[in-house]
Amino acid sequence: MEIEQPQLVKSLKGVVNDPSGAAIPGVIVEERSADWKEVLRSTETDERGRFHFRKTQNKAVYYIEFSRSGFDFLRVKIQLAKKGKPSLVVKLPIAT
Repeated sequence: MEIEQPQLVKSLKGVVNDPSGAAIPGVIVEERSADWKEVLRSTETDERGRFHFRKTQNKAVYYIEFSRSGFDFLRVKIQLAKKGKPSLVVKLPIAT
């Protein structure tokens, strides 16, 4: 699944929750190329579902994919903006 509209945030950090709002540890969070084919870097959510990437110079839009067994993957475009949310909150859908 992909969220088409870019999400405006101040930094490359956030939390991943299940549909009930509970944090999901162990989610693979990958920064990908604009065509979604190449993994540029990756991390994993901690026990509280949190993740963080360092900002890359001269880059305003990031393509982030979230995946974990038992859940559907989710693709989100993140645009860094001073007027954006402090961090990203993602609800990962349960696999069907």
